[in-house]
Amino acid sequence: MSQNPPQLPNLWRLTWLDVDPSRREFDPAAVASIVRALPPADRVPAPGTDWRLVDFWYDEMTAALVDSYGPWVVGWPYRVEMEDTAEYGRIPAWRQENPPITAPGEVLAGIADAVVAWQGLLTELSTDPRSRFVPSSARAIEDDDGVPRAWRVVMGPVKRLVFPQHPRLPHPAGLSWAEVDPARRRFDPETVPAVLAGVPAAASVPAPHADWRLIDLWLETVTSALVEQYGTWVVGWRWSIGEGDLDGGVVGAWCCASHSITTPEATRAAVAASVVEWHDWLVDLAERFARFLPLPGDLPADDALDGWERAVAHLVTAVGDRTQYESGWYGCCRTVLGWFLTAAGMEDRERRDELIAHATDGRFASWVEPSRADVHSVAERLAEQVVRAGT
Repeated sequence: MSQNPPQLPNLWRLTWLDVDPSRREFDPAAVASIVRALPPADRVPAPGTDWRLVDFWYDEMTAALVDSYGPWVVGWPYRVEMEDTAEYGRIPAWRQENPPITAPGEVLAGIADAVVAWQGLLTELSTDPRSRFVPSSARAIEDDDGVPRAWRVVMGPVKRLVFPQHPRLPHPAGLSWAEVDPARRRFDPETVPAVLAGVPAAASVPAPHADWRLIDLWLETVTSALVEQYGTWVVGWRWSIGEGDLDGGVVGAWCCASHSITTPEATRAAVAASVVEWHDWLVDLAERFARFLPLPGDLPADDALDGWERAVAHLVTAVGDRTQYESGWYGCCRTVLGWFLTAAGMEDRERRDELIAHATDGRFASWVEPSRADVHSVAERLAEQVVRAGT
């Protein structure tokens, strides 16, 4: 399999002239045999194949279909219905639905059926006989330029795109303090290179500019092996500074595939250094938390406020310095504040998120170091809410 993705037409940029079913001959009965004869058809993935490889294969099949039928067929995996929304009224909802991977014959038959259904949908859009897309009260079928109104409606600027959901490893921002607290585990940084050396995927790396799905699969395979060895906390090794893999983090030893994937040996070394750097940051955070916790519960209100304000201001500054106030740094800041509130005894995550959002929303921005006044304002606001809530 090539590491470069097929170049497919962009469905959302096609015009009615590109898809108009009256401009071509189409024999539904011939589709199944044409699909079976396409070059990728003899490489149907086996059941259980990772979804990224399946998705890549479907792109190869779509490219072959385009070669056979033309750009219009690129929409074969999609279905569209009109949905009522509170914000935008009635809008089109497009759903991508690839056939499930089962026996090869069933998969290819599913593709053929979907191609026929796509042709049928385009035919329906040309006249909208059931008024599914344009209200019957506006029954001019076409605008003056000959473009069906139904096509204009479903391809308009406001639409909902629904894609298949796949299981993923958690983002480090979604982890709890219990999951990342270094006091709950033993970690020997000297073991990381050996662990990586034992991961088959780490022995060969994708090209830095390979298709994103192949890179994503490699990264998740390596990360899954690290999680199996060390625990979920280790997913943060990719939370790099700035616009890296996960955006707005604290890790400097890893950036992203295009910069950090080189030779297998150098790439493994970069991953190992990133794991250690992430762990060291968590140790550093735990030490900072310990400077302020536990906060005495019997303090007068003013003293309690002062303690919380100093803690929050200190943590905001620490995160800002570590993230270099780069892209999305405030997301890491909110995560750290949430972990601190957890360590202080606030167990209700929804309540924590609400307090932090109220204190920080609109106060921080990417690539901008906040003023001392802004940091103090955030610290003061969060402290007041926490003290009022009684932690």
